[in-house]
Amino acid sequence: MAKDGKHTIHAGGVFPNPLLNREGGAAAATKPGTIGTFVAGKFTASVDGNEEAILYVANKDYLRCLTVDDSIPVNELVVGIQPMQGMFLNVRAAAGTYKKGQPLSIANGQVKAHASGESIRAYVEEDKAYTTVAGDLLRVVIK
Repeated sequence: MAKDGKHTIHAGGVFPNPLLNREGGAAAATKPGTIGTFVAGKFTASVDGNEEAILYVANKDYLRCLTVDDSIPVNELVVGIQPMQGMFLNVRAAAGTYKKGQPLSIANGQVKAHASGESIRAYVEEDKAYTTVAGDLLRVVIK
């Protein structure tokens, strides 16, 4: 079970019903909450969030009873949620301490503290300062 008590990737906010999803195989073993794109039909972790493609967040597979802690194996189906403005998602984060409202950018499929010159993609939505090790889930709101 996730050490932080998180059990879902989609965590609420403004969203269409049903969510906008895309499906494809995993290019590499992928944990739910990873941010990426679909390249030639395969889900691939985003390098820096600036790819010329729609970004998606890998979701767990309810039909195969996967949890947020289970990796989706190579070539297995990834259901990617298309993040939309105002949506709350639990996504993978780089190691660090985050505080509510902090701007985030993307590196290697994870959010990280925004640095000058990087695109802001989301904001921290945790209620208190939150320390992560690389790969922990962090609740964010999409910009």
